[in-house]
Amino acid sequence: MSKKFDPLWEIVDEKVALQNAEPDVDAACPYCHVTLHLGAAIRAGETVDCGLCGGRSEVVQTPAGLGLKGA
Repeated sequence: MSKKFDPLWEIVDEKVALQNAEPDVDAACPYCHVTLHLGAAIRAGETVDCGLCGGRSEVVQTPAGLGLKGA
């Protein structure tokens, strides 16, 4: 597992992303509400499966960013 945050900033409780690290896109599963990591390459209209409950969801654009809607 690779580090996402600069360890020197974590010493002072700041979360600063490592340089050249891809941004995280996370969303809650609409069925079991566990947080799913979607990655930076995900786009609205794609479907994803939850690793916990197996529910299939569609990626949708919301005012707060990308989210999941039950398919």
